[in-house]
Amino acid sequence: MKVCKRAILFALLMVFSITTGQTTATGGGGGSNESKFVPTSEWQEIKEGQSIPQGLHVRINLTSGKKEAKLLDKEDGGGETDSSSLSMVPGEKLKDHQVSGSREAGTTETVAGMKLEALKQALKDIPANEYPEEPIDQSERGRFKSYEQIKQELKDANVELKSDSEIMTALFGRFEQVLQQTSPTDRQELDALFEDLEYLAHQIDNALQFIDRGGVEKIIWPSINRTEDGVTRTKALQLLGTVVQNNPKAKVALIERNGGTNLLTALGRASTTDEISAALYAFGSLVRKFPFAQKQLLTPHGYSVLYGVWEKKVELKVKVKVLQLVADVLEDYQSATAGGGGGESDQTTAEQYRSTKLVDGLQRTEFCQHAGAFFHQHKASLIPQDNLTDDTVKALKVCKQLCHEPWSQCPLFRHTLLVLRNNLDHRLDEDSELAEYRKEIRCSIDDLIVELYGKPKDEL
Repeated sequence: MKVCKRAILFALLMVFSITTGQTTATGGGGGSNESKFVPTSEWQEIKEGQSIPQGLHVRINLTSGKKEAKLLDKEDGGGETDSSSLSMVPGEKLKDHQVSGSREAGTTETVAGMKLEALKQALKDIPANEYPEEPIDQSERGRFKSYEQIKQELKDANVELKSDSEIMTALFGRFEQVLQQTSPTDRQELDALFEDLEYLAHQIDNALQFIDRGGVEKIIWPSINRTEDGVTRTKALQLLGTVVQNNPKAKVALIERNGGTNLLTALGRASTTDEISAALYAFGSLVRKFPFAQKQLLTPHGYSVLYGVWEKKVELKVKVKVLQLVADVLEDYQSATAGGGGGESDQTTAEQYRSTKLVDGLQRTEFCQHAGAFFHQHKASLIPQDNLTDDTVKALKVCKQLCHEPWSQCPLFRHTLLVLRNNLDHRLDEDSELAEYRKEIRCSIDDLIVELYGKPKDEL
């Protein structure tokens, strides 16, 4: 029914758009030298300035672009001497805009052969473009429960729901007692506490809360100081690294608590692969992206502790981590001081990094000589371990600008690179799945050789 009414309205508007009252081609009613327009049932051109009588069917010929007019056909309401137009505004009554003098008293008003009153009644029933707001289904609200409701239901079921803060408070309360009761053979509960704390500390806010509650003093240092319990020391160092990793506020709080010095001491004292690895993780998490900590810890003593790891009897992967740590810190320094950014914050950051005097410190402590000796001494161990070879070469490439002179003049360094490169070349066909990876490592070694020693000369 509504579609029908809309069709009627559309037809009505189309009829009125081509039905005119007393009009002229120029908008005026007289003053034209042209002859009077005599309408017929055929289309005739309307001359410029020519007036036309009311009640005609007017169009623009799309072929010629000229205006034409003729008498209305009977089916279009021809024979009627009145012309009407309708306008409908949502929320208002229908108005009849009638040409004055066009309707005789007592005559029935029609539009396109339909009674005007019937059209008005039909238009009244056409709704405006208003869409009522759908009522909120209260049953939908009932599907979701509030936090307090869930908490109460779980409590009734003997399941207690706690926030991270409440869980951390409970862990703190249990830790000291568990630490004292733990033995080397029975440490399951203590390991579970470390695991839960480390899980919580991955979130920045929880890590800050851990420090503010005295977690460093109550948990980290007492655990690190257990001289006969290397496993607990390792767990504590891993937890400390998680607390400060990518957390600037936690780094500042640890430095304020003299944490850097204690951490460096723990690194120097560590003797096992796992403990040194955890200590390097914590140390790297603290000094990376933190020039203030680098200025305090990367001193001659700090470098000697790092270089000392290369002399310890631990797995090669831990020794490579020392080289990677120095390379990462150096890369951060070079990136910050390169002068690429022009903002005030970039300049401030660059000044902070320059104040560490990182390059001078590495040169004074002969980092390049230590790194070159480590590389040469462990070439046999690097040959079968592609991933460690890759990590080592990438770290050396970061340091090549700093160490270009000593390495380019060292035959042993060049010999080690060639040995690794040739062994990779010989092992390309051993495993098809590793062939591409070994080719990438070989290309990386070739690049380093060219940068240090230049392109090899062709032999005649």
